Amino acid sequence: MRIAGYLSCLTLCILSMVGCAAQQKLHGPWPKEIVTNGDWGEAEEAIDPLIPPYDPTTGAGTADQIKARFRGRDRKLAKTTITNAPMEGQVTVVHLIDSLVDDDDMRSLDPPIEKDSDSDRVDEERRSVKIEAWIYAIKYEEDQDWHLIVGTDPNDSPRTYFNCEVSGLPAKTAKDYQALLKARQSLASILHNDLPQPGGSYTTYPTPIPVLIEGSLFFDIDHAAGVVGPEGKRPKKAWEIHPITKIKLGSL
Repeated sequence: MRIAGYLSCLTLCILSMVGCAAQQKLHGPWPKEIVTNGDWGEAEEAIDPLIPPYDPTTGAGTADQIKARFRGRDRKLAKTTITNAPMEGQVTVVHLIDSLVDDDDMRSLDPPIEKDSDSDRVDEERRSVKIEAWIYAIKYEEDQDWHLIVGTDPNDSPRTYFNCEVSGLPAKTAKDYQALLKARQSLASILHNDLPQPGGSYTTYPTPIPVLIEGSLFFDIDHAAGVVGPEGKRPKKAWEIHPITKIKLGSL
């Protein structure tokens, strides 16, 4: 009886350890690699010199990065506001891409999309969307966005990639400040505050991170499709979810 009881206890301990390992795999911490060969190289977007960049060597560290202001000028209004459109149903990355207006058509709109800081969304961008995806890479941009390269299930072949941005924050008086701050806090929580640092490198995840993402559609007129992202993980569309309004951990 004592042996049987011991074996039963040992079995429960082993199952508990396996369960903890599976939980750790699902919830992190996430193994990572740093890819130093960037995508398009130097930033092409105009930067506001009056807004200070995040400095990891001073201040409150991670807390400062989470609260960092958006420093870009190109289409600042669109990038830091949430579109007033009903939330669509949850879809896959592929289904979202299939629903988008062709890149060439977006670049030939009349009137064209302007780069001015007060450039609002055009009609084609006024959609609120929700996707299930996996984070393959993250880069901390000079404008203080977190640039996410997300994609389809890592078990699928071929994989399809898409751009998503957790925007740098607008002024505290902006109507969407709190929602965008919460999105930054949520990503930091998913990453256990192990955040990508300035410098132009991508942090890639050998085990991609499953997430559910909500946000506003945005068309990137600054960069052509296929130049953004680490090699082998570059989306074939210039469309983005920008800004991300909600992000939470998904399931494997």
